[in-house]
Amino acid sequence: MKTRPATEYALLGALRSGSKHGYEILQFFEACLGSTWYVSTSQLYALLKRLEGRGWLRSFVEVQETRPSRRVFSLTSKGKKAFDQWLFSPTEHVRDLRVEFLAKLFFIKDLGMEGGQELVQSQIGVLGTLKESLAQRRRQTREEFHALMLDARIANIASWITWMKTKAEAFMSDA
Repeated sequence: MKTRPATEYALLGALRSGSKHGYEILQFFEACLGSTWYVSTSQLYALLKRLEGRGWLRSFVEVQETRPSRRVFSLTSKGKKAFDQWLFSPTEHVRDLRVEFLAKLFFIKDLGMEGGQELVQSQIGVLGTLKESLAQRRRQTREEFHALMLDARIANIASWITWMKTKAEAFMSDA
C-alpha cells in the first residue's frame, strides 16, 4: 500500500494523536523514532506543505502573546484514512522493513490501536511468499554469483521471519 514516500505517512502518524506545530513534530520524531528515522527541518516543512495541499492536513496560525505566532497542523479525515491504510498494510520491500515496518509497530502500539498481530502475520505471509519465489529462482540458476546473491536474500528474509515470530509478535501481544 506504499504509494507515497513512507516519511509522509510517518508525519501523518505524528499527528494521529493530535495537532502539533512544526517544532513539536520534530521533537516527536527525535524522541520516538530518532533511532530509526530522521527528518530535517526543511524536509518537514516541505512535507507539511505537500500534505496540506493534498488535503491530508489542515493548519491554522496560533497567536501567542509573548512569542511569535506559529502554524499548528492537524489531520483531516482524508489524512487519517490514508495513514490507517498504510499502517495496516504489510511493507512491500525487504529493504524497508528496518525503518518503515518498525515505525508501523511503533505507531500501532503508541496509539493503542488494534490490529498489530494481524499486521505481523500479514507481513510474515508476504515474506514467506517472497522467500519461496527467490528459492525457486535459486533452484533454477546455474550462475554461481547469482546463486550466492539469492542465497543471501533468502537468508535475510528467513531472519526477518524468525524475528517477526519471536520479537514482533511478542511486542504486539503486549499492546
